[in-house]
Amino acid sequence: MFEVVMTMQAFSGSASRGGARLIITSGVVFILLVFYTLGFATNFSAILAIAYIASAMGLFIGWAKLAEPPFSLLCESQGIRYQHRVGSLLLPWSAFSFCAVPSIEGKQLAFIGFKITNYDLLLQGLPVRLAVRMMTEQRALYLEAVRQSCSSGQCASDLLREKDSFKTQSGQYSGVKAIFAQRMQRLAQASGFELLVPVNVGAEQAEQWCRDINKNRLQQLQQLQPSN
Repeated sequence: MFEVVMTMQAFSGSASRGGARLIITSGVVFILLVFYTLGFATNFSAILAIAYIASAMGLFIGWAKLAEPPFSLLCESQGIRYQHRVGSLLLPWSAFSFCAVPSIEGKQLAFIGFKITNYDLLLQGLPVRLAVRMMTEQRALYLEAVRQSCSSGQCASDLLREKDSFKTQSGQYSGVKAIFAQRMQRLAQASGFELLVPVNVGAEQAEQWCRDINKNRLQQLQQLQPSN
């Protein structure tokens, strides 16, 4: 499923949907609770406290939904752009060979995986803040990848020691980007894909997204090839 936005294909999951409705509903409930408490409640019961907590949580969740970008993936002329509430990453078409829905031990993940062929094109445009957030959100997945690499169960501590430097054939990286690159390698060993981005859709729709992205990639690369 995609929508055409100017010259781009925009892929949207469900994370940002329903935020405004949830905020309005929770806000109305909260106001009614205040009026009830001031005008009718003789004491502040446990049920009333739970109702206040539930409405406050609804307001927070609604705000969090509104903070999510309306589209998680955008097919632009230069590449595929991953959008997160803390930033965005443009992955050039020539930086990866294909994308697909990854799996670990036969279990499909709620991610789209990109097979990276050029680390430099990815790392050079990677915002540090986004890298930190992605590593935090994917910590459980990374720990599973480490476990997959340790058949004996005795090497996890060694694998969890991350170096603060990473070198490619044409670049040297340090700090957060170096750690991110090392985790990409570990994820690739477990899932076959270096870059994983979360999607809030079913596997069938995610697979259709991948087909559309791969088709778009081939078309864009063909347009960049010089004509004879």
